Amino acid sequence: MIYRLVLFALCAASLGGTPALAFKNIEGCDLVAFAAPSSPVPIPEERWQAYRDAAKALLGDASQDVRSLALALIDAQANLLAPDKESQAYQDYLGGDSCRSLTKLNNAAIETLLGEVSQSLSGEAMTALRQVVDAALRQMDNLDRSARFRSVQDRTLALASYNCFVAATILALLPPEKRASLTLADFGDTAPCKDAGRTG
Repeated sequence: MIYRLVLFALCAASLGGTPALAFKNIEGCDLVAFAAPSSPVPIPEERWQAYRDAAKALLGDASQDVRSLALALIDAQANLLAPDKESQAYQDYLGGDSCRSLTKLNNAAIETLLGEVSQSLSGEAMTALRQVVDAALRQMDNLDRSARFRSVQDRTLALASYNCFVAATILALLPPEKRASLTLADFGDTAPCKDAGRTG
């Protein structure tokens, strides 16, 4: 199953996508929310393990450029969430007050979590992870400085998409006990999904 996930992710990455899309995944915030034992949408541990194994395999593939790697990681995140996307519990979460988006990353917290991840990754994979995280943050900064957003809500959603991707990518590589203890607020500032235009 793990190898199918990796292969599917690599194939999806090869289909393309703009550089901006390569580093955005608003649903990454949902994965962080669903990692806790009290999750409104419990994800079985074997699926978390498959996601972690897929992420490690992708980061260890030195043949990929950063953009393709980010697209493949987003696809792995989508595969993890896919079995629950149509569930009533997930729809209730999206439409409820507990759904939140990550509006700003806490740089110190991110560095601490990356330090924990480094204990279980090879040097090559850790370098790849940092490249992906740094590229996402650069792309987000470029967008924020150069884009003309139609509304504050549009800006919130766009920037949160990058932050959520970063959070879900780091989350994949943490030990299960650490992963289950984190909340979205451990990664930075959050706001209700409705403030970012995410409803149902």
